[in-house]
Amino acid sequence: MKKIILSYLIIAVTLLVACEPIEVRDSVSGNVTVEALALKVTPVVVDGKNSNEFTVENNSPILSRWISDRSQIQSAYCTLICDTVGTRNIKFVGRNGDGTTVEKVVPVKVDTLTNLTSSTIDRLGIKTNADGTVDKTSKPYYWGRGNYNYTNGITVTQEVVGGIKGNRISVKSDAPYLCDWLFGTTKANKNSCEIFVTQTGSFTLSLDFTKADGTVIKNAFTKTIVVEKLTYIPTEFTNLFGDFVTNPSVTRTWQWARTGNVWANGALRGCTDPDNGWWKNTYADMKGRQDGSMTFKFADLSLTKVVTGGDAAINPVGTYSGKIEVDLGTKTSGYSVGTIKLNGVTILYGVDVNSKNAPFTKVSLIKVTANTLILAGENSNESWLYKFEIVN
Repeated sequence: MKKIILSYLIIAVTLLVACEPIEVRDSVSGNVTVEALALKVTPVVVDGKNSNEFTVENNSPILSRWISDRSQIQSAYCTLICDTVGTRNIKFVGRNGDGTTVEKVVPVKVDTLTNLTSSTIDRLGIKTNADGTVDKTSKPYYWGRGNYNYTNGITVTQEVVGGIKGNRISVKSDAPYLCDWLFGTTKANKNSCEIFVTQTGSFTLSLDFTKADGTVIKNAFTKTIVVEKLTYIPTEFTNLFGDFVTNPSVTRTWQWARTGNVWANGALRGCTDPDNGWWKNTYADMKGRQDGSMTFKFADLSLTKVVTGGDAAINPVGTYSGKIEVDLGTKTSGYSVGTIKLNGVTILYGVDVNSKNAPFTKVSLIKVTANTLILAGENSNESWLYKFEIVN
């Protein structure tokens, strides 16, 4: 992509209370007047549009902190990132040598998003060339192009086996918006993916778009899909619930793994097994926190947790039941194969111990085989990994 740098000069005003030194410079004067304070903000232009990257400079002898949607950097010269299109604010906070501070909020215009989070890149399906540049054949190759005719570029292909319409469809949208698909009660959130239902009958497929400015276009696309036969049942479902096609009332019950580490924290989405975590705990450690079992049932999408011991402040001994939603369309490449939403119940010891034991209402499905289940609860800084084994 061709990048052009456009610059403009901003003179900062406004007095702020003192703060700690926020940058090392060769010299800091006693007091830089507002009139003498010179700041420079430069939008990075991509394909003729202001991107969400801005290079910023403080050319006065004053300590600097620059703040944007995604960035907070203590440096006189740096690059900042904004996270939505439209008019955004970049804030400068400076400290004089005599301890006084000044701040300035600088409005900037973002036309398109080119510096994206990894999860957004994954959802959009953006690819790169060998040299690191964006592959513009992987539509959409950036997020935020305006005035797009989203009725174009949507394809839906239903699986057909022996002339019989199956329960899995492939969906794709070239629109430069984030996609949220709903097929019956099954959800997916990638622009290009497969999605399925687990019953026969007639189902509505719908698509919601989220634009780069945060606005949502509800039901941008709808279509009725008739399913005549279950041609696809993912192994993740049968491993978690049991063979519910042959036996609709089947259940599977899980308990803490009896060997190795079964509960640990680690860097956010940084590992996929408690053995690779930071603070590792075995089953013997978990007996004092929460012991018991979890039973999953597909027929009513329920989770029943039986607590047999542990910290009564978390859950006293007893039985707890609620509903779940298993979504294989919402996943993180290299980390999870889906998510499980929890309503009215959480998993064994499913609390964020670094957030006053707040219960997890959603966990990532890291791995599920015939005998092993690994889940993860996440906060903004870390993942908590849980490892279980089958009881029945």
